[in-house]
Amino acid sequence: MIHLEPRKHTSAWTNLRAIMLALLITALLSVLVLFVMSDRPTDAIWQMMTFPWQGRRMEVQWGLVLQQTAYLACIAIGLSVGYRANIWNIGAEGQFAFGSIGAYAAYLILGSPDSAYVFPVLILAGILAGCFWAMIPAFLRVTCNTNELLTSLMLVYVASHFLTYLCIGPLKGDPKAGQAETYPLAESVRATKLISGTELHTGLLILMAAFFLLAAILLFTLLGYRLKVAQHTPRAERFAGFSPKNTVWLSFALSGAMAGLAGAVYLTAETGKLIQAENYLENFGFAAIVIAFLGRLHPLGILLAALLISYVNVGASYIQASLRVDDSVADLIEVVALFAFLGCAVLDNYQVRFTSSRKAVTT
Repeated sequence: MIHLEPRKHTSAWTNLRAIMLALLITALLSVLVLFVMSDRPTDAIWQMMTFPWQGRRMEVQWGLVLQQTAYLACIAIGLSVGYRANIWNIGAEGQFAFGSIGAYAAYLILGSPDSAYVFPVLILAGILAGCFWAMIPAFLRVTCNTNELLTSLMLVYVASHFLTYLCIGPLKGDPKAGQAETYPLAESVRATKLISGTELHTGLLILMAAFFLLAAILLFTLLGYRLKVAQHTPRAERFAGFSPKNTVWLSFALSGAMAGLAGAVYLTAETGKLIQAENYLENFGFAAIVIAFLGRLHPLGILLAALLISYVNVGASYIQASLRVDDSVADLIEVVALFAFLGCAVLDNYQVRFTSSRKAVTT
């Protein structure tokens, strides 16, 4: 029989071995997926691996990859704060939507100004709006002991429908537009391009600055230690002098703020206006959950996982256009990677032991 025996000690080699095995499994299964979904699998594999050096200018392709990386890494590290303490916020997509809504609402409240000085105000409004939306499941968890996983997920759909309602109702813009959307922001309040012709803009610098700031807090401050203690048991957290309820509030506040920041940047840099949810939301919030776990909840791992998933997503879009391969292949590879990394993570904490059935019965 096969059983798992907890490891008494773990090492860097154990972690590296699990990661390398997960990467190998992901690569092999991804190749298999492409063989099934494409009539020209070898071309699809090659183009997905080398797409930045094909077709369009290299800086354009890498700009798309880095753009997605910034959004995903920013949201994922916010989610990792709660996951470290066994607090499960999976509603970042809704908090992202409210970040955009809050930024646009601030623009209207200020009278639709045409000044670059308004840009920081919109970013701050997005952060507060995302934080506000995250506080709802936190409040229900603390006061009613409601499962935050379910409430945060359900609020994603509330936020999505609210976004669509605003676009078809009170904030409806040009009726001749082919979709429900608001009037656009003034150009002066939008994020500016860093490199002309690419997707790199000043909003990405804000996202990465927030990422590294939160990473430093998690790695080098008392908060990081507090979350590590909370990951084991609430009782240990109380013995260390921390309040489990305050940890819930703090975790949701930080994750909601990071998602709201990403939503505000997305509004000011990418679209410039609110659009009905199905055409606006890019599933960054759900993808960030995968990335948080692929990165093992460590800031460096999250950054590398975000880069990997972004590369796969942009590559899938490229082969969809060039080889007519369904870009849902990127979603399949994400799922494969998640299960491979979670499965191999067991090797960090357990050893596989083989015993005879007779010995197992005796035991």
